[in-house]
Amino acid sequence: MSERVYEILFIADPNLGEPEVDALTTQIQGYVEKEGARIQKVEKWGKKRLAYVIGKHREGSYVLLVAEGNPALVKEVERRIRVTDGVVKFMTVRVDEELRKAEGRKARRAKWEASRKGRTAAKPAPAAGEEVQA
Repeated sequence: MSERVYEILFIADPNLGEPEVDALTTQIQGYVEKEGARIQKVEKWGKKRLAYVIGKHREGSYVLLVAEGNPALVKEVERRIRVTDGVVKFMTVRVDEELRKAEGRKARRAKWEASRKGRTAAKPAPAAGEEVQA
């Protein structure tokens, strides 16, 4: 199967300090790499207030991992995160389809703007002080 891009977002227990959150992030990165995936990006968003109470917690430390790997990666990494202490909530989302669609929209927009510039370039711009007639 082809490589797919996944975003793995997890919320760490707010009682953990910064070093513990870093250790937890490294541990989850190890899970991902053990499955043969490649980590593209790691973003630590810091401690934020939750939209609703989760396990008696009102806030948590957010961490986003972007990984590229095969589909079996998700099942195994989620299984391991589920039993990892310190993770309050997690979510995995496949984003390669959205990235492909966004690239297509970007290409169509660039083509449309190029054709639009071609049409407007044919009309001479009014000189300074000259009135534009409708």
